[in-house]
Amino acid sequence: MPRIENVLILATKTKNLKIAATCLIPENSDISPPVIVMGHGFGAVKAAGLFPFAERFVQAGYAAVMFDYLYFGESDGTPVNKLSISRELQDYRDVISWAREQSGKWDTSRVIAWGTSFGGMHITALMAEDHDLVAGIMQGACVDGFAAATKNPILKTLRQLPLSLCDWVLSLFSSTRAIYVKLVGNKENSLTTAMMSGSEAMEGWQRLTKSLDSEFMNKVTARTILKIPFSRPIKQIHRSTKPLLVILTTWDHQGPLHKAEDAVRLAPHAQGFRVPGGHFDLYEGGVAYEQNITRQLEFLQEVSGNSRMNPSKC
Repeated sequence: MPRIENVLILATKTKNLKIAATCLIPENSDISPPVIVMGHGFGAVKAAGLFPFAERFVQAGYAAVMFDYLYFGESDGTPVNKLSISRELQDYRDVISWAREQSGKWDTSRVIAWGTSFGGMHITALMAEDHDLVAGIMQGACVDGFAAATKNPILKTLRQLPLSLCDWVLSLFSSTRAIYVKLVGNKENSLTTAMMSGSEAMEGWQRLTKSLDSEFMNKVTARTILKIPFSRPIKQIHRSTKPLLVILTTWDHQGPLHKAEDAVRLAPHAQGFRVPGGHFDLYEGGVAYEQNITRQLEFLQEVSGNSRMNPSKC
């Protein structure tokens, strides 16, 4: 069993707020393990599907640090579920910086950035700017906000836009109130304001959140929608200097798969790996999970030189 530590990390550039993180550390390790810093996707929290990945990493001899973005989950911030792309990237930077100061827990010189779904935005940006990372891993990644926004049906965009504008105006007058849209909805794409919709999205989301209590809210601030098209980290991925693994699905109804494929082509040291199924099949219980995690473990051994690693036994 790994040693589990829950910690609060003081955020920079955001006054007096703390990021909640859970650390899984191998017990009785003969070496100081590399550490994998793990963030989730759009509106999600660490308790929604990250633990199975972290546990497999720890079984293989790595330490894992999962965190909730500010305003989400166990982290500080009001109004809840206020999503800012730039701030989430800063949360990643803050957790990585903290991990690099924790000598005695793990090898502070061997930090790997890991992200899933919308978290791929942040991994893409980090790979272009933080050349002290050992490597990066992203799965089902959204790497281009403009492509993600234009993937929306026009009717859905027209339904979302008034809510987004109203929430933005509200934010000018109140720092604690917000107008929300659903993260996931049952209706077809063009008939809903939910960020993800349809039966496949709902089934996958329910599988990820089934262990969460009733306090978890299926919503996100509507103002976020206005910023998404302007976040395009794929345009900087050519600056990356370290290995990057991009897990690609056969199809993806939630994100622009072709842009994730472009990231493999544009990043100088990227590897793409295709698994069957769609966006939510990457997680535990999905048809792609075992192939996905096995390839990630193989990649980690390739880039970290961790002698305890043996994918066939994980």
